[in-house]
Amino acid sequence: MPDGGIRTDPSRDGFVRLRIERPPVNVLSGADLEALAAAVEGQHAARVLLLTGLPRAFSAGVDVPEHVPEPASIDRMLGAMRRALSALLETPAVTIAAVSGACLGGGAEIAAACDVVFAAEDAKIGFPEIRLSCFPPGGCALLPTRVGPSRAADWILSGDTFSGRDAVEAGFASRGFPAAELEREAERFAAALLSRGAAALRAATGLLREDRRRVLAGGLSRAEDAYRTLAGDPDLAKAVREFP
Repeated sequence: MPDGGIRTDPSRDGFVRLRIERPPVNVLSGADLEALAAAVEGQHAARVLLLTGLPRAFSAGVDVPEHVPEPASIDRMLGAMRRALSALLETPAVTIAAVSGACLGGGAEIAAACDVVFAAEDAKIGFPEIRLSCFPPGGCALLPTRVGPSRAADWILSGDTFSGRDAVEAGFASRGFPAAELEREAERFAAALLSRGAAALRAATGLLREDRRRVLAGGLSRAEDAYRTLAGDPDLAKAVREFP
């Protein structure tokens, strides 16, 4: 088992693949999020980072017990997610998420922070937190920058899941592929990026991240403060206790 559920493949001429590997469905703990952040932060020479999961799940989200409505637990979970999202938005490398299977909650927040999202056509993407009587702070901050405020409200307030095809239509993902072709197409795109001028790629990437960085600096803090008001909430406590 890779440390913290994250495996880093050896760098190849500026290309690095980070694999989320926490079978069976890549449910992530706060420690896993910290490990993901550290892995991203450690790739100083990378020009392209490809983030993948398991065929069955990119990530089914943050472990339900991490949502326990106690202030210390909430702060640890929020801090770990903030660090992971910040790492993805501050790395000089272009970040690509190749999403297959379940991409839910915290997993979808991680994908939303990436520069480019490729999705398997049959992937299941969504933010089901409202069904646990909570909400995704990172999703509330980042999702409107990808799909617009109206569709973001639909996704987050309904708690519904959407296919990879739906995600492309909505703008959450840029391209969709049959699951068997997903990683190959993501690698092909990464190779094309590596053939571009490094300085131009960095400059364009920085400009394209401006909205996401702005909401991470402001909107995420407000979303985290709102989430902290759930500490001690009986509906959340009941939902966590009764979760299958």
